[in-house]
Amino acid sequence: MIIVPDEPPPAQPGEVLKVVVGKVFDGDGFLAKVWHPHRETWIERVPFRFAFIDAPEIDQQFGKESKEFLTNLISHKTLRLDPIGKESTGYMPVDPYKRLLCMAFLTDQMETGRIDYYLNGTCGAGIVKQARSVTRNIELEMIVNGWAWVIERYTFEREEEYFAAQEDAKRNRRGLWAMDHPEPPWKFKQRQAKRRSTSGGQGRLI
Repeated sequence: MIIVPDEPPPAQPGEVLKVVVGKVFDGDGFLAKVWHPHRETWIERVPFRFAFIDAPEIDQQFGKESKEFLTNLISHKTLRLDPIGKESTGYMPVDPYKRLLCMAFLTDQMETGRIDYYLNGTCGAGIVKQARSVTRNIELEMIVNGWAWVIERYTFEREEEYFAAQEDAKRNRRGLWAMDHPEPPWKFKQRQAKRRSTSGGQGRLI
């Protein structure tokens, strides 16, 4: 597995969320409990979706593998989530399914030993001689390991970096890029919707 060290920008109180991940739905969505600092309590079962990546649907090829990869990354872990507003949602950080859109950062212990990493557009390998904590970008880790696409229908500040990570995964045939032409989830959903619409009228009396 390739990790992506990434230090998020400083944030004021209330600008970011502290969550503990519960159930992972697929490669880009999950449930988590959210810490409410003013009430000093946890808000349970809040749905989230990554803002800038799109993973295979569960019933699509590589859907289960993508979910499993994300589960191993974040399940029961504490994350920093940066809410992301989009023009299509009136800059509210919520998608049509009422999931909060976010970027996710995991600060975790990096143990001694060999690691593979992606940093500044380049993959590399190294030896960790002393255990220490490192903050990682979960969206970029899903991309560079080959388990998600970068969303193409939005422009965003770091898109050049995200697309470069996707090209690196594609070039090295990681994850779903082991296939020559994997089907993006948005095309899969379009095809499924078209199939449902064409089969919906069959068998009806006129």
